[in-house]
Amino acid sequence: MKKYEADQLRNICLLSHGGVGKTSLLEAACFTSKGTAKFNKVANGSSIFDFRSDEIERKMTISMKLGFCEWNDVKINFLDTPGFLDLQGDAKAALRVTESAVILVSAIDGVQVGTELMSRLVDEASVPRLFLINGIDKETADFKKALDSVKNAWGASVVQLHLPIGTGAQFKGIVDIVSKEAWEYAKEGNGIGKKIAIPAELSDEVDSLHSAMMESIAETDEELMNRYFENGELTAEELRKGLSLGFASGSIYPVLCGSALYNMGTDLLLNAVVTLCPSADKRTEIEVIDDGSNKKIQCSELQPLCAFVFKTITEEHIGDFNCVRVFSGKLTVGKDLQNIGRNTAERTGNMYFMRGKEHIDAPEICAGDICALLKLKDTHTSDTLAEKGHDYIIPPIAFITPLVNVAISSKNKGDEDKIGIGLAKLHEEDPSFIYKYHADIHQSILSAMGDVHIDMILHNLKSRFKCEVVKKTPRISYRETITKAVKYVEYTHKKQSGGAGQYGKVAIDVEPLPRGKGYEFVDKIVGGVIDQSFRPSVDKGIHSKLEEGILAGYPIVDLRVLLVDGKTHPVDSKDIAFQIAGREAFKTAFESASPILLEPIADLKVTLPEDFTGDVMGDLSSRRGKIGGIEPEGKLQTINAKIPEAEIQNYSQALRALTQGRGFYSKSFSHYEPVPGEVAKKIIEASKADVEEVAA
Repeated sequence: MKKYEADQLRNICLLSHGGVGKTSLLEAACFTSKGTAKFNKVANGSSIFDFRSDEIERKMTISMKLGFCEWNDVKINFLDTPGFLDLQGDAKAALRVTESAVILVSAIDGVQVGTELMSRLVDEASVPRLFLINGIDKETADFKKALDSVKNAWGASVVQLHLPIGTGAQFKGIVDIVSKEAWEYAKEGNGIGKKIAIPAELSDEVDSLHSAMMESIAETDEELMNRYFENGELTAEELRKGLSLGFASGSIYPVLCGSALYNMGTDLLLNAVVTLCPSADKRTEIEVIDDGSNKKIQCSELQPLCAFVFKTITEEHIGDFNCVRVFSGKLTVGKDLQNIGRNTAERTGNMYFMRGKEHIDAPEICAGDICALLKLKDTHTSDTLAEKGHDYIIPPIAFITPLVNVAISSKNKGDEDKIGIGLAKLHEEDPSFIYKYHADIHQSILSAMGDVHIDMILHNLKSRFKCEVVKKTPRISYRETITKAVKYVEYTHKKQSGGAGQYGKVAIDVEPLPRGKGYEFVDKIVGGVIDQSFRPSVDKGIHSKLEEGILAGYPIVDLRVLLVDGKTHPVDSKDIAFQIAGREAFKTAFESASPILLEPIADLKVTLPEDFTGDVMGDLSSRRGKIGGIEPEGKLQTINAKIPEAEIQNYSQALRALTQGRGFYSKSFSHYEPVPGEVAKKIIEASKADVEEVAA
């Protein structure tokens, strides 16, 4: 395989709503460019990209795949990302290392929820995008309707470059509006169009579209606008230049069309990628952190090596592949590196260009290229690899905080360690989920992007690591506290049953503290009524009750305990005696101090189309939410609210139903506040029932 320089590289992220045809497009591109000997299909399980057993079974991409094509002396790296909304973490990772995005749009359904979501991710990544309306061959395809949905969503930036010749079963070719040339394709052919005359019935429409396109391109550049006004048109060279500049700046969103399933229009897409999409060397300033300071480096082989791990792929019987983008310098086999964040040494072994499950040896990787490194010792997703002496760190991928939580426990006794090991391995491949033990609720919580995401994780845990779990709704992290002060509560612990006795007497005051202040223990003993060595024992005994709770079994917070009096026996006083005395005195004092439950309150931000605002606000109010305001966010609205965590445990499903899947939300912890009386009563009763069930 020939060596490509940075100006000969295009790095492309493939995005869409689920099931629109990204993987089929990549298969078509590989076949058209002669990278594969046959046209593999997702539908029949022969795809070299969706090759995992669960992907073949579901007929969908579950994990990002790498692929590449060689076309017109350019190497095009494609990152094929899952379209299912729960799996958007891979899209965020792919957009960190690519210069352009191709967003597929269904010719039947037009812009869908996933289209909008992926476009928002593109906005965040600040990379240019082009749209491909795919599936023109489908029976109910409607190119104009799909195109209109793109225009309605993204406005004047949308510039149509293709016009299909026929739709459905009659789809046979594409008119290139830029060159005013028509191309005919054989279904499931080699993807290379045969030039034909523009059909007479489309001639006027093509002229009109060409003029509109010319005007749109002219509006993106003052020099082009002047020439357009002077000459009434732009030359072919000026059109190409204007398109490239407008695309790279993000002011033009080109729209193409085709059929990935039948390999029709694939050559035109590849041509567009080569001519429109910025080459890897155009990313002239890469942000890094160098010794704590922000710095920018250039994509050049002349710069020191800086490579970023954006994905880890595990293949059975082979091992872990770290997928890297070389931002500067070059990688060679046997090169000594340092993992900057982990401060560990690495050495490159086998290096590959990946085409799905095919691995092509890569003796050298130049700046701007993407490859996979096999079996590094201790390198993971979001790590930076650099040469010794150059401590550049590329900021880690900011994965979206997972919002759907489930408590899991081992179905089979003794599998706890296997579950932890299995989930840690799965997290290597998919960092968008979190698994953590929460001591305050005594549960292990799996947090993911949605219910289906959780099911996929647990399916892989079972199939790959032979571990099964029991799922439960997570407990809420309630807290207990007091609302009034209580003075001089005594307790004497006395045990004399032969042999060494136990004796400890304490008197304490308790008083509430402001929210968030935790617990304070104050030694107010005057004189030696309690020996100095036993006073910490009182605190230790109180701590045992703080952790296990008194009212409903939740941690106790925001109070002060003052040790004010007591008595020591010269022989029988011991550490354990004062622990017990302190614990029991505190229990009595707490119960006398008007205890209450506190619940965690979340800051909730719900972003949605304006049409759904009223329904969602009503739903939030019914969940004891307090609306803080509404802010415009482009064409969307963001509702700010404070709401009890207990009321939004399954909020993803509710919001999806209320907004037809078009709303999304984020949340963060805000504060604790008292639980309303009737609600608290139910929580306390349920807690007692749980205790009785465990005891039984």
